[in-house]
Amino acid sequence: MNVYKQGFLTLITIFSLVLLPVSGMAQDDVGTAEAAVTDKSDKSGTNPINFQRDFRIYNEYLWLNTEGDGNQNLTTLEYRQPFAGGKWQFRIRAPYSMLKADLNGDGIDDIDDDGLGDVNFRLMTVPWMKGANAFAFALEVFLDTASEDSLGAGATSLAPIVFYGHFFGGGWGPWKKGGLFAPGLQYKFSIDEDDGRDDVEQIIIDINYLLMSVDGKSWLFAEPQIVFDQENNTEFAIMDIEFGFMTSRKGQSWYLRPTFTLGSSSDRPTDYGLEIGYKWVGW
Repeated sequence: MNVYKQGFLTLITIFSLVLLPVSGMAQDDVGTAEAAVTDKSDKSGTNPINFQRDFRIYNEYLWLNTEGDGNQNLTTLEYRQPFAGGKWQFRIRAPYSMLKADLNGDGIDDIDDDGLGDVNFRLMTVPWMKGANAFAFALEVFLDTASEDSLGAGATSLAPIVFYGHFFGGGWGPWKKGGLFAPGLQYKFSIDEDDGRDDVEQIIIDINYLLMSVDGKSWLFAEPQIVFDQENNTEFAIMDIEFGFMTSRKGQSWYLRPTFTLGSSSDRPTDYGLEIGYKWVGW
């Protein structure tokens, strides 16, 4: 077993040992999945199965893993809309990308592009709920809309995802209200590629963990994500940690999300990242 595969297993083991015991705390205060879905007073936008009308704008700056300097700045508009009596949700994301990269370390930018990236949309539903547990299913579609080859995959892809959600009471520090543990599995594959572009085939494992403050006005969110890129035979992990807080305006919030990437230098596409975002939920 190579070093970065050992790193993946270590990451998951540590995450599980630290967080899963916490999710078992204060079981007498566990909410139900049904309550989590119907509680429209929750305007934090942190519960993925609480379908509300939702607008977001966020900016992510990434330090790329290249021979020379490389960075990418992504500004994304996102909109979510429930439909079919609130049983389904539609989500669309439109990213604008600015990308600079010195690929061979000679001090000259081999890529210096900006423009629209690959727009994607998602349909999600929650077919099963019982007690504090739920299963959700979604289909995400990535469109080949990038204005420059470097800003997109050059392919139209489908990405079905299934995830399990467990709502729990208890927590630690200022986040003692409880939260959500939601591991997910996604398979992304291309159905149409531009000439000369690679196919897309990835298996993605998400482990989402959320803690809310007692007053529901701030949260702490961790999202380790493991990517197995079957087409390029690479593997890497991305760790996101988010802190968010509600503002005095109803339904509006801000968050800060630092990111770092684990994996061998030949596999990981980025080193670090920082995202700042704004949400307006339930307007």
